[in-house]
Parts: sequence; structure tokens; C-alpha cells
Amino acid sequence: MNPSPVIAYFTMEVGLEPDMPTYSGGLGVLAGDTLRAAADLNIPLVGVTLLHRKGYFRQHLDDRGNQTESPVDWYPEEFLEPQRHENSPQRRSQPEHTGRVVD
Repeated sequence: MNPSPVIAYFTMEVGLEPDMPTYSGGLGVLAGDTLRAAADLNIPLVGVTLLHRKGYFRQHLDDRGNQTESPVDWYPEEFLEPQRHENSPQRRSQPEHTGRVVD
């Protein structure tokens, strides 16, 4: 029996939680909304994105309208957990593409 097909949704950024700095604007919010809508509709979909521990920052404007930035420190392990291989909980999942494992 063949497994049911799953849609892979690739996005450069995704807004899932306000405290997770994995997006910088509206397109990231739209990507998060798309993933939530697919989940609500029971659509077999997996989201794939980049994850950066550093790189995003908070913007601040002073009284004269000048922008400054401050880094955002966050720890992905407080929000996410690794996907494990179904046959071995100690092993990370390794997706396959065109018959070969993608690392």
C-alpha cells in the first residue's frame, strides 16, 4: 500500500508565533496563516522553512525618526522539537527525494 501524498510547502519565512522571530513581515504572516488553514482543513501538508538563531532584529525609532536595531535572542528548542524517525525515536527523520536521502 502506498502512503498518502503529502504537500511540501516551502517558504523563506513563516509567522507561527509572535515570540518566534522567524518572519519579518506580511508574507511570513501569510505563510503562517496558510499552514494553519491547511491544518484546519486536514490537508496533508508539511511546512519547510529556514531557521535562524540570529539575524532578525527589533527596529526602534527615536524622536527624530532615526532607526536603530537591537538583536533578538531566542532559543528554537523552547518552541520546537525535532521530528524523529517513526521506526527509531533516537534517529532524526531524513526525507527522501528521487530515491535518495536528503541530509
